[in-house]
Amino acid sequence: MTLENLVKQATSEEFNIPLEEIPRFDVQFTPDPALGDYAVPIGFALAKQLRMAPDEVTKRLAAKLNGPFAVDAVKGYLNFTMSDQWWLDALNRGFVRYPRLKGRVLIEFVSANPTGPVHIGHGRGAVVGSVLTSLFKKVFDTANSEFYVNDAGEQIRRFCQSVELRIRQLMGENLELPEDYYQGEYIIDIARWIVERYSWYELSDEERWRVLWNDAVSLMIEWHQASLHKIGVHIENWVSERDIRKQGWPERVVHLLKAKGLAYESDGAVWFKSTEFGDDKDRVLVKSNGEFTYYLVDVAYHLEKLENRGYDMVVNVWGADHIGHVARMDAALSALGHPEKLRVVLVQTVRFWREGKPVAMSKRKGEFLTLDELVEEIGKDAARLTFLTRSVDSTLDFDIEVAKKQAMENPVYYIQYAYVRAKNILSKENERTFGHSVQFGVEERALLRLLESFEERMKLAVRKMDPFLIQSYAWEMADAFHKFYQSQRVIGSEFENVRWLLVERFLETLGELLDLLGIEKLERM
Repeated sequence: MTLENLVKQATSEEFNIPLEEIPRFDVQFTPDPALGDYAVPIGFALAKQLRMAPDEVTKRLAAKLNGPFAVDAVKGYLNFTMSDQWWLDALNRGFVRYPRLKGRVLIEFVSANPTGPVHIGHGRGAVVGSVLTSLFKKVFDTANSEFYVNDAGEQIRRFCQSVELRIRQLMGENLELPEDYYQGEYIIDIARWIVERYSWYELSDEERWRVLWNDAVSLMIEWHQASLHKIGVHIENWVSERDIRKQGWPERVVHLLKAKGLAYESDGAVWFKSTEFGDDKDRVLVKSNGEFTYYLVDVAYHLEKLENRGYDMVVNVWGADHIGHVARMDAALSALGHPEKLRVVLVQTVRFWREGKPVAMSKRKGEFLTLDELVEEIGKDAARLTFLTRSVDSTLDFDIEVAKKQAMENPVYYIQYAYVRAKNILSKENERTFGHSVQFGVEERALLRLLESFEERMKLAVRKMDPFLIQSYAWEMADAFHKFYQSQRVIGSEFENVRWLLVERFLETLGELLDLLGIEKLERM
């Protein structure tokens, strides 16, 4: 029985309160392992209901509770110090356990327009999405990752026009590139790639446009895939906006909304009655010239995921600037019969710094640091972990110089070094003396209670959909292990067996976290 249930049972018996009427309370770590392992603020939770002082409530409960622990009443808290045998049993069981949830989940992330290389501004969302996918694969029946390729629309048209003009320049025409065209060197690379494969002037206008719209965009997508692979992001599904349009999903959305009386025509356009679902104004689905709006096509894409592919929940990792789009998408999906099936993770911006100066970005002008360049400079692991050092709802300052350092101030170094230290201990099997005493001191207990919280931490990360909670957990684990390593001897101590087992479980658990984070488990540093 869990501590929470033990305290509830004792409360019910001591104060004659039905279990369902006991107010909610948390089982917390004590601020210092010297004060015990767990603190339960039950006195504060019950004081008003029982009209008793919090410390009086906990004194009565402490006298009643029995189990593999010592319990002290400390003001309104019950402080539990678990027995050495209890911790030994936990060590023998292991700690890597995940919550289990039913359903099929699709996580869509990055989805950058294929009009330029993946730059560092895409990095945070890419890493967040990949870690969420790894976590959800452990938790849900099915979890898949997806990149939605926006290969239709005005930006793609301008991209193709930019490539065409560069082709004509390479063919000897004296032309200036307009300022609103894509300026980067990568446009020249694509143009050169096309010139090497096609006799440009022998192609008809229609054939040229097909080459631009298909080959140039396909090459850009290949570059996106290669760049994401370098940072350890491997996306399973790549879905084309053009395919969504060809399959008639936008028309299906309009038909369904009209059939429900939720779409109407005005001024030659088709509108969705989104105000009936809490929106501040109705939204245009089809413009007066017959063109689909971006909103309609996005709704169509989400409907396809739910109805055609049968996902129970769709998760989108979007930049925080998309916050206004969330309510509109919720409104449309609710109107189409899929309420509460969309979850959006809004990722705040990243400010990149080098030697105290901000790194500026402009894709249209070609003035940006690509994700490839960042990974080449600081390494995949440093890039991934740095992107996860703040909660997704907080702006992140990414110091490129700090991320390059092989020092304890670098989070990836600090965590990987703890793993290597544990590996180093376990490599000394031939030096073991097999001391059999069992005792867990403050440093061991600090590490043990972190290990024991694995499943709860995973539950929290799933509920909040924030990989920062996994990264911070790995850092806490590494910090506790470094302190244990510096203060306690394993090989040759009288407590060698249990400490050896503790190191094994630490290595197993931290290794699991590193796998989730997509960080390499090093043998040496």
